[in-house]
Amino acid sequence: MPDPSSPPAGDASAADVPALAFANAEGAKAWANALPFGNVAQLHDAVTGQLRALATASFTARERATIAEVMRDQVAHLHTELARRYAGKPQPAVDRELEAAEQAIALWNALWEQYSACLKPLLEGDPELAGVKPKLLQRGLYVGKQLIVAHGLARRATPPALWQELHAYYRLAEMLECAVTAVSDDLLPNGVGISCYSTYSHALLLGLADPCAMTVKQIELADRWLAMWARKIFPYAQQRESEGPVLIVDLDSTQGAALVMQTPADPPATLRYGYPTKLATSVRGRLKRLQGGANPAELQLGHDCSAEQCTTLLGYLDAKWYQPPRRVPAGPPLPLDLCGGGVAAAYFRVSGRSFGRADPLGRVYAQKSQHLQTLGALTDYDRGREDAERSWPWERWLGSCEWRDATLQRAGAAEHRWVLEQLAIVRDDDRTRLGYVTRVMQHPDGALALSLRLWSAVPNSVAVRPLSAAMSEDPPLPALLLAETPEDKASLCLPPRSFSPGRVLRTIDPGTERKFRLTRLLQRGADFERVAFEESA
Repeated sequence: MPDPSSPPAGDASAADVPALAFANAEGAKAWANALPFGNVAQLHDAVTGQLRALATASFTARERATIAEVMRDQVAHLHTELARRYAGKPQPAVDRELEAAEQAIALWNALWEQYSACLKPLLEGDPELAGVKPKLLQRGLYVGKQLIVAHGLARRATPPALWQELHAYYRLAEMLECAVTAVSDDLLPNGVGISCYSTYSHALLLGLADPCAMTVKQIELADRWLAMWARKIFPYAQQRESEGPVLIVDLDSTQGAALVMQTPADPPATLRYGYPTKLATSVRGRLKRLQGGANPAELQLGHDCSAEQCTTLLGYLDAKWYQPPRRVPAGPPLPLDLCGGGVAAAYFRVSGRSFGRADPLGRVYAQKSQHLQTLGALTDYDRGREDAERSWPWERWLGSCEWRDATLQRAGAAEHRWVLEQLAIVRDDDRTRLGYVTRVMQHPDGALALSLRLWSAVPNSVAVRPLSAAMSEDPPLPALLLAETPEDKASLCLPPRSFSPGRVLRTIDPGTERKFRLTRLLQRGADFERVAFEESA
C-alpha cells in the first residue's frame, strides 16, 4: 500500500533540486502554458526538474493534487513523444531507445509520488479533500494504469511493486467508500462516468491482455476500448454464482488478475472477483457484426483501424479475457538454439549453405572459370559461409519446444534483436523448426523471454527465381518450403515484398525444377512473407 506517512521528498540532495517555478496551482498553469512543446529534450528537462522540486516543496494536499493535475497533462504529452522512440522496438533495446523508455517510466513514477503524498492527509480526514477523494484516488489509479502501458510499449514485465501499489490504491478507495463514485477526466476522450473501480479494472484487463504479446497499435486500441468497456467488470468482495470463467485478483499480492474456471476453496479476505460475461458479450457481438460487414467506426472502435485489424485484436482479447489458458506441465528447461535474421538466415541454417544472389548454391560455373582444369573440386565451396556464421550465430536459450509453440528465456546478452512477428529458427537435439515471434518481454532482472509460434512442417530450403516474360532475368530469392501437413496447407516463406498474385517462381536447383504460382498472402511478418501457392508443371 502507498505509505501515507512517508514524506514527499525524494532522494536527491537539495543542491540537485532546481528551484520551483511556481508558488501555487495558478502559477503552475501559467508555467505549463509557456513550456517549449516543440523541443522534447527541453520539455523533458523542465517537467522532470519541476516534479523533483515539487516533491520537496510544502503545499497543502489539495493544492498539490491540483498541481499534479496540471503536470499530468505535460507528462502525458511527453510520454507520447518519447514513445515514438522506444515503443515496440526490437529487444534488447539500444541506448537511445533505452533512455527514452527509462525517461517515460520515471516521469509517470514521479507524478505518482505527488498523488501518494496526498494520501496521509486523505486518511486523516483533511476537510479540503472531502469533495475530491474519489477523483484523487482515480487519478492515482490512472497513473498506475499508464505505467502498465509504458512498460508494455517497452516490452517489459509489469514490476511486482507496481501491481502492489495499484492494489493498495483500490483498497483505499474501498475503505473510503468511493470506489463507485463517478468522476470525469478532460484528458480522456471517454472520460465521463469513470470511477476508481473502472480505472482499476482497466489496469487489470490491460495486464491480463499481455501487452508484451501485442503490437504498438494493438496496445493503443485496447487501451482506448477499455476506457469504454472496463466498467463492465466490477471487483466484488464476495463470490457470486457464475457458469463461466472468473477473473480473480488478490489485493495483497504483487501480481495482476488471473482468469480461472475454479476459484480457490479457501480464499483470503483480500481476494476480489470479476465476471467477464458482459465484456465477452460486447466483444463477441462486435466480432459478429464485423464479420457481417459492419465498419469499425459504427461499432465505436475508431476511424483509424481497419476491419481486419479489429477482428484480429478482438479475437485475441476474447481469448485473453474469457478463455482461461490451458495448463502446460512444467518440466525442467532444456537448452535450445535460436537464430534470427530473416529468410536468408533461415535458408542458411536449414540448408547449411549461405545464399548468394548471383550464385545461391555456391556453384562455380564453367564460363566463369575456364582457366581451371578441374571444376569439381570447387563445387562445394561456400564463399559466404564465414560471413553467414558471423551474421547469424546460434544463440543458446533455455525453455520448452512443443509441436506448435516454444517458450524461451535467455539471461545473458542476446546476439540478435527480437521483435514481434519476426522469423525465428529454433533447433533442439532432434530437429530444426521454423516459426515466428509472438511475445517479447524483458524481466525486471534483465532476462529476455520469447514465445514462438511454430509451423508444423519441417522446412526445406529452396532457391527460386521469378519467371519473367522479358529477356532479362530477375535475381534469385532464398525461400523455405513448408510441405502440407494435417494442420497446415503447403506454403512458401519468402523475403518481404515478394508476393504478387499470380507471380510464378521456379526453383533453380539442378535436376529438381519446380514452378510455384503464388495465390494468396497468408501472413506478412516483420521480415518475411508466408504465401500459399499452386504447383504447376
